[in-house]
Amino acid sequence: MVMGFVKTYPQLAAVRFCLGILEAGFFPGVSFFLSMWYPKYKLIYRIALFTGAAAAAGAFSGLLAYGIGFMNKIGGLRGWSWIFIFEGLATILTSILGALVLPDYPSTAKFLSAEEKQFVKEQRALNINDEEDGTIIHRVLLAFTDWQVWALGFVLMSFMTPAYGITFFLPTILNSFGYSIPISQLLTVPIYVAATISMISVSHISDKIRIRSPFIFALQFITLVGFAIEISSSPSGVKYFGTFLCVIGSYTGVPCSIGWLANNINGRYKRAVGLALQGCIGNFGGIIASNIFLTRDQPRYIPGHAIEIGISGAGMLVTVVTAYTFHRLDSVADERGEKDNKVASATDIYVV
Repeated sequence: MVMGFVKTYPQLAAVRFCLGILEAGFFPGVSFFLSMWYPKYKLIYRIALFTGAAAAAGAFSGLLAYGIGFMNKIGGLRGWSWIFIFEGLATILTSILGALVLPDYPSTAKFLSAEEKQFVKEQRALNINDEEDGTIIHRVLLAFTDWQVWALGFVLMSFMTPAYGITFFLPTILNSFGYSIPISQLLTVPIYVAATISMISVSHISDKIRIRSPFIFALQFITLVGFAIEISSSPSGVKYFGTFLCVIGSYTGVPCSIGWLANNINGRYKRAVGLALQGCIGNFGGIIASNIFLTRDQPRYIPGHAIEIGISGAGMLVTVVTAYTFHRLDSVADERGEKDNKVASATDIYVV
C-alpha cells in the first residue's frame, strides 16, 4: 500500500525491499501449513487451490488495472499508485481476518471435534512421518544436505522464472503486438483464467492417479513451446496463443513441483526448512526474469525468450534425472524389504 505513495525511485526500492522481506516466508509457509493438514494424495490439489487464487488474482488485477487506470490524477496520484493502494488495503484486511480465524494445526483447531482431530492425524500418518531425531539444528541441517531439496528447487525455478517473466512483462509483450495499454491489460484476463482452470484440474488428476513427474515434465515442455512461439516471427494472434501456453505451463507447474518435494520429505522441521529452501531457489527465477526482458530488445525480446527456453529445457532434464533417482531408490528399498523407509513406496507412483 505504501508503494502507492512513493515519489522517487530510491523510495520505491526501499519499500519494495521491505515488502520482499515480509513476503519471503509466505508461500513456503502456506505450503508447509497445508502439508500439516492433508495426506500426500490430497496435498497438491490444495496447494493448487492456493496458487490458483494467485492466478485468479492475475485475471482480476488486469480488470482492476484497467478500471483504476481511469483514476489517473485523482487525489494528486497517478493511476498506478491507486492500484498499489487498493490491492495493499485488500491484503491488510485479509491478514486481519486470517489472524482471527486461521488455526495453526489440526490439534489446535477449535472447529474440529476430538474425533475429527484424530481422523486428520490418522490420515496423514498413513504416508507422512513427522517424527524426527536429534536437535533442531541437526534437523535443519538435514534439509540443507538433502539432494532432493536442491534438485526440486531447480525444478521449481524452471517454472518460477517463466512465471515471473510472463507476469512482469505480459502487458508489455501484448502491447508490443500492437494493442493499446488498456486493451493489453484486458487481454491478460482470459490467460490467467485458463491458467487457474489448468492448475486446479491438473493437480486434481495428479492426486487422483498418484503420478507427479510426468505432469511436471509435460508442463515444462508446454512452457518451452510457448516461449518458442514468442521468440518466432509468427503473427500476433499466434503469439497471443503462445502466451496462454507460457502462463498455463509455468503456473500449473508450481504447485506440482512444491507438492512433489513435500510428498518426499519426512519430519516436520526438515519439511518446513526444505520447502523454504526450495522457495528460495525458485525465487531466483524472479531475479532472472526481471533482468532479461530489456527495452532495447523490443518487440520480440529474443534474448529474454531464449533464456526462458533454456531454463525450461534444463528443468526437463533435472526432472528426468530426479524421477529416475527416485525410481532407483524405490527399487533398492523393495529389494531390501524396506517399504516403510522408501522415498516413494511402490504405490506412491511419483516417478513413472
